[in-house]
Amino acid sequence: MAANGKGEGPEHGAANGYISPEDREAIRQRSSELGRELDTAAAQRAGAVRSPDNRKQSAYGEAFKYAADLVVGVGLGGLLGWALDRQFGTAPRWMVLLFILGFAAGLLNVIRAARKAQAANEAQQRAAPSIADNDDDDDGRG
Repeated sequence: MAANGKGEGPEHGAANGYISPEDREAIRQRSSELGRELDTAAAQRAGAVRSPDNRKQSAYGEAFKYAADLVVGVGLGGLLGWALDRQFGTAPRWMVLLFILGFAAGLLNVIRAARKAQAANEAQQRAAPSIADNDDDDDGRG
């Protein structure tokens, strides 16, 4: 042992940061094994997500989310306006104003969510094959 109390050379292992070639190889093997397992899990998950039933359920979920965003905005605006009108005795003024603002906020949320979904699917839409126009719909009538 050296005077400073630390070992020197490969015989002292990880104490001074040295990793033996056998340990390095074992780490590489384990790393590649984990990589294969992750690839397999990702492929299984992607297969499950792409099934037609899951896509249909996902579309229903998105549609429900859009409807809920709109209804919650309108409902919350109307409820808050009703409460303010009741508090201040200004009968339909606050309710109408906040109802309209709630509708606008709900619609804005729906538009944002739709744009986000469209951006997420844009690459898939661009990769889809285009359909050739066969001009059969032109029957010569004016």
